[in-house]
Amino acid sequence: MRKLCYSKAFFILAAFCFAASLLPAQDLFELKFTDKIGVKYKGLLVIFNDTKMYMRIAYNAEDMYKVVQVDYSSEHGDTDGSEYLALMGSNPRFITQAGKYGYNPDHLIFLEDQDLPYLTDDPDDTSKLLQAESFKTLSKKDITDAYLREFYASEEADYKAMRKMYGLDLSTVNIKKTPPNTFTGATTLHLVIAANTNIGDIGMSCARDQASLTAEFKGIASSLGIAYKQYLINGDNFTKSAVVNSLSSMVPGVNDIVIFVYRGHGFRWSDQQSAWPQLDMRSSPYTRIDANTALDLDFVFKTIKGKGGRLNIVLGDCCNSSIDITSPITGSEFLAMQANNNYNSDKLRDLFMNYKGSLMATSASPGEVSWANNANGGFFTVSFLQSLREEISYMRDDTADWRDLITNTVNGAKRKSSKGVCSNCTTQNGIYHYDVAPKN
Repeated sequence: MRKLCYSKAFFILAAFCFAASLLPAQDLFELKFTDKIGVKYKGLLVIFNDTKMYMRIAYNAEDMYKVVQVDYSSEHGDTDGSEYLALMGSNPRFITQAGKYGYNPDHLIFLEDQDLPYLTDDPDDTSKLLQAESFKTLSKKDITDAYLREFYASEEADYKAMRKMYGLDLSTVNIKKTPPNTFTGATTLHLVIAANTNIGDIGMSCARDQASLTAEFKGIASSLGIAYKQYLINGDNFTKSAVVNSLSSMVPGVNDIVIFVYRGHGFRWSDQQSAWPQLDMRSSPYTRIDANTALDLDFVFKTIKGKGGRLNIVLGDCCNSSIDITSPITGSEFLAMQANNNYNSDKLRDLFMNYKGSLMATSASPGEVSWANNANGGFFTVSFLQSLREEISYMRDDTADWRDLITNTVNGAKRKSSKGVCSNCTTQNGIYHYDVAPKN
C-alpha cells in the first residue's frame, strides 16, 4: 500500500470585511479632494482587478485645465492593531498640456474606522496626510458623455470603450442581438462544481466560490442565449461516487461547453509522478482517505475531454502538497476587485462560442499549498473570475483569448499569495495544460 501525503494545515484567511465595504465589486469610483493651498481635484478611479488600476485626476492650475493619469497597485498592512488598505500611485503622466509644474502621484490610504480615505504624495511623512472630501462608487446613471469628457479626449480608446460600456454609443447597439434566455442552435453550457461546503475548516470559502461560480456561468449562458445545465456535488453529497456519476450521466453535444471546478482539499500520494493533484472527496476529516475517497484531477480532465464537447475547462482550486508541508493560518486578505456588469457581449460570445479544445489548470504546483479566505473564496477561483471579467471588458482593446485568461488567473493567485500581499502565505504557482484554439 502506498503512503498518503496530505497537508495537515487548513488554510483559511480570517474575514477582513472593511476592504470589501469600502471598495465594493464595481469598476469606477469618483474621488474629490483639496490640497493644502486650495487647489481642488476630481479623480476617476478605474479598477480592472486587484493588480491593475489607474486614476485620471482633473484640476485647474496655471490658468489651465489639466488631466493627469496615475497607475495604482494595492498594498495591505496594519498599524497599531488596525488594518489598512493602501493604493500606491506611480508613473504620473499628463494627458493634457503639462505646464510648468509636474505632478507627484497621490497614495490613497483606507483605514477600517474611517469612511473616507486619506491621501499623501509622501507616505513616509504623516504630516502631509489629508482626508478626501468624497469617495463614491459610480453607477450607470452617473456616467454621461459630458462626465467622461472631463477626463478623456474624444479619440482615446478608453473613452470610446466607456461610451460603449455604458450605452452612450448607440451606433454599437446590435438590433439583431439574441435576447437573453432565447436558445440558439444546439449549444448547452454544462457546469459541474464539486465544493466541500460541509468541511469545518474551508467549508465557508468553498460555499462562497460555489455561489460566485454558479451565478457567473448561469449569467453567461443567459447572455449568450444558450441552454444551461448545472451539476452540484456539495454538502452531504460531496463524494467521489457523486462526481463520477455526474460525469457519467452528462452527455454533451459536439458544440457544447463543459466547465468543471473543484473547491476543496487536495494532496499528493507519496509515490505520485503526475503533477496534477488528488482531490480529497471527504466531507469529514474522520473519514478514511483511500482509493474510494480520492479522485485524480487528471482522470476528471480525461473523462470530460472524452465526452466530445467543443470546449472543456477543468479547474482545481486545492493544495498539491504532501503531508509534511505545514503553514500557519494567516489573517491577511487581498482586494477582491473586478468589473461588475460592464462586459462586451461580442467578446463574451467570441470567448465561449468561437473556441474549441480543452484546458486544465490547478492552483498550485507539486509540493505547494493553495490559499483561500472566508470573505472572498479561493485565491485561484477569485483570480479566475477577475481574469474572465477583464478578458471580456470593453476596456481591453485586444481579442478575448483563453490563454491570456488562464495566464492572468495563475499570475493573480500567485500575487495574492505573495509576501507583499499576504505576509503569512507561501506563494502558490499554478500550472495548466492548454489545448484550445479558435474554431476557424
